[in-house]
Amino acid sequence: MLRKIFSAALFVWIFLFAQIVSAADVESIETFSARYYDNGKERANQFAELRIYSDHGIHHAALVAVKSLEAADAIDAANFGNVWYSSIDRRELEIAAYMHDTGMDGGQFKTYNDGNALRKDHSLNSAIHVLENRAYFEALGVNVDSVALDCMGHSKSCSGVRDLTNHAQWTDCFNRIDNAVELYNKKFPAAQIYFDKSAWTDGETYTNKQGVEVYKFNRETLARSAAVIAALRLGDANREAAQFPYTQSGETIEIDFDSYVNGKTWRDEIAKAKIFVVDASGNKTSLLTQGVDTNGLGRMYMSGEGNLSMTCEFNPKTQNICEVFKVLHGKSFPLSTQECIEERLGELDTMKNFPVEAHIKILGDYSKLDKKKISRSYEKYCRDAQRKHQFPVTFEFVKE
Repeated sequence: MLRKIFSAALFVWIFLFAQIVSAADVESIETFSARYYDNGKERANQFAELRIYSDHGIHHAALVAVKSLEAADAIDAANFGNVWYSSIDRRELEIAAYMHDTGMDGGQFKTYNDGNALRKDHSLNSAIHVLENRAYFEALGVNVDSVALDCMGHSKSCSGVRDLTNHAQWTDCFNRIDNAVELYNKKFPAAQIYFDKSAWTDGETYTNKQGVEVYKFNRETLARSAAVIAALRLGDANREAAQFPYTQSGETIEIDFDSYVNGKTWRDEIAKAKIFVVDASGNKTSLLTQGVDTNGLGRMYMSGEGNLSMTCEFNPKTQNICEVFKVLHGKSFPLSTQECIEERLGELDTMKNFPVEAHIKILGDYSKLDKKKISRSYEKYCRDAQRKHQFPVTFEFVKE
């Protein structure tokens, strides 16, 4: 049943996506990227660390394309006069969205002995996949090097660019791509690839205030990339895990939202969580099984992300980009849910010099006592989050 619902929803989202990129191009890029995602699923089955990792496959990529366009509309609306960001090339953004996680297959030029190392390199591997197919992407009418940079930059942790206005972080990011290209060409001398960064920098450097030698960047070109990557990051973060509950290995996630335990930390509340992954044959594996989710992060992310629906909107009253979180089960796994919200606020943190805010909508009808408990939890979270991130974080109860 879940797969039927998924297929129907995905069809609608791809239809909307096709309003920007032609139907032929949608079919082409989806078919083209699907082989990498299929390989990524097979690799996930080889590593215990990736079995319960959230889905980074072709379905996820299609959803990210839609969510990234949503974010692009909000960013462009709030962007007037901002020298750090430019208007967003929708075609480039959509194609980057389809390619951004192809590197979960591990690429070809490095060997991985564990899933965590592969995951750390996945954005870099995705960039290399774009560069090794330069002719294909040129035929789609996009700047190949820009798409490669978008794929590299989509993950703040994997790219190292945690501040989209920081030239030192960008310099390191460009150098990492250059180093990967060099490794690739050494391994495959007959299939040389290249990364042309001349649109962003001619290689000339200067010493910044921290004493670090960094590239002199073309501000306009870097601003265009920063805007695309900002939209891609928000689109990627706003995955609909509740509607599409799948793991990287292709298994289905089942969550009992009544199985949380009240406690002081998210680790307390997931201690007895009834969360399962179900394979294609219907066999269930509890995440409480020894060796499956030893650090509890799988249960935290599955319960927290599965409790959220997220959108990026422009708030005309404040003129801010607003990340909206809908909490589907207000009583359930509140600390795990807040932990997942916190990670999304981290994406907004990377958009320096941009007006941003966050708003949490708690759905459902609750007793006075339950509403009081939920309010206490989210009041504290919003207060702490606003202090930490230095932008507005609010919540309200909403009946839907």
